[in-house]
Amino acid sequence: MKTCEQCGNEVENTARVCPFCEQPQARVSAEHRRVSRIKILTVNLEEGHPLVDEALNLMERRLYDARLQGTKVVRLIHGYGSSGTGGAIKVAVRRKLSSLCGRGSIKRYVGGEEYLVSDAGRSLRSQYLQLKLSLVTDQENPGITLVEL
Repeated sequence: MKTCEQCGNEVENTARVCPFCEQPQARVSAEHRRVSRIKILTVNLEEGHPLVDEALNLMERRLYDARLQGTKVVRLIHGYGSSGTGGAIKVAVRRKLSSLCGRGSIKRYVGGEEYLVSDAGRSLRSQYLQLKLSLVTDQENPGITLVEL
């Protein structure tokens, strides 16, 4: 398996297009094979326009499943809200992640808006080289949060 450079989901080594984001895929290089061992999962919490409680339940289920499958980092897409001041799902997700972090259920999390400039973001990028592949779409993006399990 290789990892899509755009969305971070695993795709077949022979895939020419990612079935998740439909981006063209490059051939598998030795670096890609090494980096793809670290699993990064993207979870779209705003798909289908759920209510806040539904989005939180989905997040908790997917984090639990990801941990069982050996995933190291989960990229949560929660959106920023149509008001431009931060959506309800984003606020609730960050609040819940803070609680999970305090209980030791997750190692850490970093918002997309802090991903490029924070120590936590730099640490994640240096520890998980695969994250560098999606830096362009993730940096300064308040609609996502990266979670280290």
